[in-house]
Amino acid sequence: MNVREIALQSLLAICRDEAYSNIVVSQAIQKHKLADRDRRFFTELVYGTLRQLNYLDWIIAKLSTRKLTQLDALCLAIVRLGLYQIFGMTKVPESAACNESVKLATRLGNRGMAKFVNAMLRSSIRRRREFAIPSAEENEHLHLSLTYHLPEWLVSVWLKSYGRDDTIALCQYFNTIPVLCLRTNTARISRDELLQRLQAQHIRAEKARYSPEGIYLPEIPNIGDLSILKEGLAIIQDEPSQLVAHVVAPEAHEMIFDVCAAPGGKTTHLAALGGPTCTVYGGDIYEHRLKLISFNAQRLGLPNVRTILQNACTIGHPYAGRADRVLVDAPCSGLGILRHKLDLRWRKKASDLRTLPALQRRILDSASQCVRPGGVLVYSTCTIQDAENIDVVRQFLDSHKDFHAENAAPLCGMDHEGPFVQILPQRDGMDGFFIARMRRDG
Repeated sequence: MNVREIALQSLLAICRDEAYSNIVVSQAIQKHKLADRDRRFFTELVYGTLRQLNYLDWIIAKLSTRKLTQLDALCLAIVRLGLYQIFGMTKVPESAACNESVKLATRLGNRGMAKFVNAMLRSSIRRRREFAIPSAEENEHLHLSLTYHLPEWLVSVWLKSYGRDDTIALCQYFNTIPVLCLRTNTARISRDELLQRLQAQHIRAEKARYSPEGIYLPEIPNIGDLSILKEGLAIIQDEPSQLVAHVVAPEAHEMIFDVCAAPGGKTTHLAALGGPTCTVYGGDIYEHRLKLISFNAQRLGLPNVRTILQNACTIGHPYAGRADRVLVDAPCSGLGILRHKLDLRWRKKASDLRTLPALQRRILDSASQCVRPGGVLVYSTCTIQDAENIDVVRQFLDSHKDFHAENAAPLCGMDHEGPFVQILPQRDGMDGFFIARMRRDG
């Protein structure tokens, strides 16, 4: 199986079967044992096609008399992959993009599919000038959407919320490739020691600006070659996500609940910060996701992590008043981390922004019941939408007079005006995140 076919199968798994892109790509690299050159070509094909999906589909809609929904999933994936090589890659000859795509259609599809793919790709080359993106003067929303590869409905939401300049800055940020960020497992090694080890392996590494455990690797390595991950000395976790555990601020001998915990990044961070006498319970509604928490805890050497099979919407009743600190890292639209999950931008709908806050309020209400008098409740999301963030927290505080907000910014090492922390990519140069810290009276 050549690299293009592996990329095609990965795109099918992501676009047709709705698998997560990061998991699909990682598994494919490991399964096929791709050499460094092939790995880079493969990831460029998959992530590049995913990033430019709306532009590629815009071209297809202009070329084909058939609607996208009428095209066979395999055929659509082959055409998208071929178009990306033609319009998105400079080092792939147009003839190679066409010929290899036709070979895939012949081998995996049929003769009719091969003829269709050939006609579409060769026509796109002949008509290349027709596929110039409309200017901002012609259609600002479509221009930003196609230029920065974001859904047009989302661009419209941002224009209304932030204005033109901030929206352009947001679009530019989300169209960049993220730098890999690690979190030092301080239960086993200090950040300085880990940096020395990376430097000894000739791996470029830089300290994160805010997280005291964070390390950036500017030159993205093959993850499978990072021995520090296999040894449990570090875990992949983005910097804003690392700040959440510091806002929770666990202490020795405490009982901590992380009610929406899988796969366990924040759970294990809490366990490392709180120390061996602190017990952290990671909860999730699915058994297989709890296994991910246990796996990560075991790999990082954190025996003080436990798991709870429990719906976060109902956790308050069986565990009322049991926890010293509770974290609600709520299910959200994820619109602050679109750089990392390219498939996410095409799966989200405007309706999600209307339905998610009700779920978030239910979870926060139930989880708050677990907090003992005098205990701490932290609410976080990886989105920048007020409806999922500050609005949810304010409604909670209005209806729960026994809780009051505390300033979270100093615990993050940030000078934001409190009490809540809203990280905005266009301002802070990091993925969008929201963190609120509240304390129960008593």
